[in-house]
Amino acid sequence: MGTKKAPELQQHETAAEPEILYGEQLGDLKAHIQEAIAHRAYEFFAARGRQHGLDLEDWFRSETELLHPVKVKTWESPGEITVTAEIPGFRAEELKIGIAPGSVILWGQVGPEPNRTGAYPTRAPLALLHTIDLPGVVDPAQASATFVDGLLKLVLPKSSVSV
Repeated sequence: MGTKKAPELQQHETAAEPEILYGEQLGDLKAHIQEAIAHRAYEFFAARGRQHGLDLEDWFRSETELLHPVKVKTWESPGEITVTAEIPGFRAEELKIGIAPGSVILWGQVGPEPNRTGAYPTRAPLALLHTIDLPGVVDPAQASATFVDGLLKLVLPKSSVSV
């Protein structure tokens, strides 16, 4: 990849920082995601009258509700990888960013507030799950994130240790 400069965020609102998780916390995030998928699959099972035999169909349907297209761009320089992702309809506090040395997990769940008109697009998902494979190895502990007007920007310093 060539060296490209990442676009600057327009300051329409104050930059917010979503929660970044790595190490043992990343395992907790993955367990939380699995639990959310399982809970939704159980809701499908119960709505169908608790009819057995369609477990995988319920599971895949649950995942489909979470896996929505996300526009992601990645830039690599000698010292860092920058990732931007368009995530409309979410607030910074509703996002969790899981960072491993070679990948990023984006997880979001819309809060229970009923008054989200204007801030929440009508076709946006209630939850989000997206995985990004990185072009290099990064140091998760040094990562930073900002979230402004639905645009997430991650700055991921490269690791000096190869994995």
